Amino acid sequence: MKHKLLAAALMFALPAGATTTHLIVCEPANKNDQSATGIWPAPYLSQSKLCFNMKAQSGSTCVKNGLTTTWFSEAVIVSIDGESQGRDDTWFRVVRPVITDKEIEYTIEASRNRKTWGAMTHVSINRISGHAVDWLINEHGGTSYDCHLEGKKI
Repeated sequence: MKHKLLAAALMFALPAGATTTHLIVCEPANKNDQSATGIWPAPYLSQSKLCFNMKAQSGSTCVKNGLTTTWFSEAVIVSIDGESQGRDDTWFRVVRPVITDKEIEYTIEASRNRKTWGAMTHVSINRISGHAVDWLINEHGGTSYDCHLEGKKI
């Protein structure tokens, strides 16, 4: 009987540990850089997937290495090529991100009609050093960040 209780306890305990979510916290490398507004949407890791801290009315904001995800959000202000597209319902997608023990790299694209997509931002995070660069599309040089997983180094 004790073995059955122990086995049942382990079955419920293991999934809880496997679903750990780690927010990727990024702060401007140059504390005086007024243009460094932060990486948006904020990325986090959950069950070996890269996810984005953003409400989705449909689709998934999480994606595995090399795959693609698409999600829909209402009333979002989007800028593409530095030009505001205004506030409206928007589709987002991440196509074939790189998620390894050494790096995370992805591009987020946006669309109002799911036919024409425009790249919004390209992010590269070195998981060993924690150095990240967020290139808003058409921005030269990008903005540098120092990142870590909430609670420990990435």
